[in-house]
Amino acid sequence: MPEMDFDELDVAIVDAVRSAPRASWRDLAPVMGVDPATVGRRWSRMHSAGVAWVTAHPAGRVTPACALVEISCVPGRSAAVAESLADDVEAATIKLTSGGRDLQVLTQAPDLAALSAYLLNRIGHLPDITSMRSHIVTRSAIEASRWREGALDQDQRHRLGAYATSRTEHDGVLDAADHRIVRALTTDGRMSLERLAEHAGVGAVTVRRRLSRLESAGLLTYRCDTSRHLSGRAVAAVYYGSIDVEGLDDAEARLRGLAGVRACSIVAGPYNVIIDAWLHSPAEVHELERRMSHALPALRIQDRSVVLRVVKLLGRVLDTQGRSVRSVPLLADVEPGSTPAHHDDRPETPS
Repeated sequence: MPEMDFDELDVAIVDAVRSAPRASWRDLAPVMGVDPATVGRRWSRMHSAGVAWVTAHPAGRVTPACALVEISCVPGRSAAVAESLADDVEAATIKLTSGGRDLQVLTQAPDLAALSAYLLNRIGHLPDITSMRSHIVTRSAIEASRWREGALDQDQRHRLGAYATSRTEHDGVLDAADHRIVRALTTDGRMSLERLAEHAGVGAVTVRRRLSRLESAGLLTYRCDTSRHLSGRAVAAVYYGSIDVEGLDDAEARLRGLAGVRACSIVAGPYNVIIDAWLHSPAEVHELERRMSHALPALRIQDRSVVLRVVKLLGRVLDTQGRSVRSVPLLADVEPGSTPAHHDDRPETPS
């Protein structure tokens, strides 16, 4: 695929989509100071090139059970293991990394029992794996959907804030039509109401009403991701640390304001804090660690890895340049007439 050049307006449009993922180009254009056709044309170019896309994932009371899994492989086989997992619904994100593990995989399933079965019966039986260590996610202190490049000014951010939805009560159960709507949005978060209606088997008006209910109840989160071609932050790093349980609630506020911190998961395992960062260069790996230690002295970073390649990012399979080439739904299909299982409160899906 030929290289394309992207400018500041492209990056700003992506940040606007991050703030209002399903807003129309007509609504976003006045905020960006250009006409709707320009916004639509530029987004279409980025999306077609695989450098920007929107994904939705279940949230709130329907968030799946998640675990971050460290995998070590037979020498020379880590890429093959990653590729073998790429089509698994349960393997939402797959990273090839440096350091003390070959792969880090974000796994997810409807409940802990299903997640355990996937870890033990699927990943645990892969022939080229030499060791596996899993960390059950208990909550997301910083969710990757909140990441911004900082391309919008204060007035633009304020105007886009009007698209935030107010929260309402919901029983936390998705019926079959809801499930099909959410499943379709995990492959394309900006899918039109008409196409969603085809997937769900209901009318477009019904889809609009159901979608509004899911969004206002906090059962659906949208996330706009990009390849390194669009972002100046071409290096991803993962930090594994620990903090006393009394300080966990303080970690979010102290880490959120640090440039480069993209996500932070609270987990149950040898570490209890795993931080994802996007950096401009490998030289920033220790600089960010220094800034984190100043912002949160109680945090003890015990290990760190540089991401060599992202094979899959929240359901999107990527090429070697980090461009989206295809989607794998984050939810399994539902048999006709069946009802998806109820979930209790769970942490939002991490990176």
